[in-house]
Amino acid sequence: MFSELRRRWRIIPAWVKAIPVVALLILLSLAYYHLVHIGSDLVPLVQRLFFLPLFMSCLLFGLWGGLLCAALISLSQIHSLFMPGQSPHGSLTMFLEVGLYFFTGFITGLLVDRERREARRLQQAENLALLGQAAAAVAHELKTPLVAIGGFAQRIHKDLGEDHPYREQLRIIVDQVAHMENLLREMLDFTRPLELKLGQQDLGNLFGDVMALASLSAKESGVSLNAELPPEGLSVRADGGRLKQVLLNLVQNAVQASPRGTEVLLRAQPAGEEIVLQVQDSGAGISPQDLERIYFPFYTTKRSGTGLGLAISQKIVKAHGGRLSVETGSQAGTTFGVHLPANGPAA
Repeated sequence: MFSELRRRWRIIPAWVKAIPVVALLILLSLAYYHLVHIGSDLVPLVQRLFFLPLFMSCLLFGLWGGLLCAALISLSQIHSLFMPGQSPHGSLTMFLEVGLYFFTGFITGLLVDRERREARRLQQAENLALLGQAAAAVAHELKTPLVAIGGFAQRIHKDLGEDHPYREQLRIIVDQVAHMENLLREMLDFTRPLELKLGQQDLGNLFGDVMALASLSAKESGVSLNAELPPEGLSVRADGGRLKQVLLNLVQNAVQASPRGTEVLLRAQPAGEEIVLQVQDSGAGISPQDLERIYFPFYTTKRSGTGLGLAISQKIVKAHGGRLSVETGSQAGTTFGVHLPANGPAA
């Protein structure tokens, strides 16, 4: 019942919600104007009642609503400063009263906005959890028939002659089934809990494996792969397979973003108690709108992308006790950084 009332409240237009606040402000302003001119002792009480529409504005519209209401209240009372016989003590009290309105509106509006952001974050987390459960169930059910379809299609494709009219259509079926299998594998990786197999990993060997795996796509795209490592070598305690998965995803993204004739650079360097692995491309950078959502599951700007690569990479890096960073610009391309604790994740 409460959730239904809250849902109905959300669809009410903002101007309808503002009507009771504006009406209360007008009534209190008229009462204040009248009582000040007749010198009534009820003036301080009416001044305190102005906090009622102030709190209502903060609860309804957040920070900006509270500040706007405080400004309107101040305008409704400022005329009393110019009344004949106004003492310096009365003027000081009025300024303090106005300052209190703004301070209350600011603090209350700030707290309301923060509470709303936290509620949205919790709702998104709940939606992602439900999405993960649904994705895991769907992936589990689709995996077996897809493997069967892909296997039979590959077998038929191999048996057909080069000049068979349906050979090209079968190749498309095989490619699309492989794409769907990859999507299901990424969905399962995203939804399942990670089990890390930690060990000391030599970053030179790791970079070599990643560059070998990405060399074919880089060659087809006309992009060169290069690596920079400290001369004394560098190692980190991590799950080698998972870390390779992260770097390979970042390198493949960098290759796709880089124009022909440019390079993708892999770099490793110590930074205090961290080891920082960087993948730098020569592309056009990431727009501010996309930058806010690149780690969202299923968000992608590529036609063939699943939108799970960066989300899975972030999950793996966080499981190692590290973090992902990104620096982007239209002139210098984009650099993704994998920040890992040198001694591995904390127990």
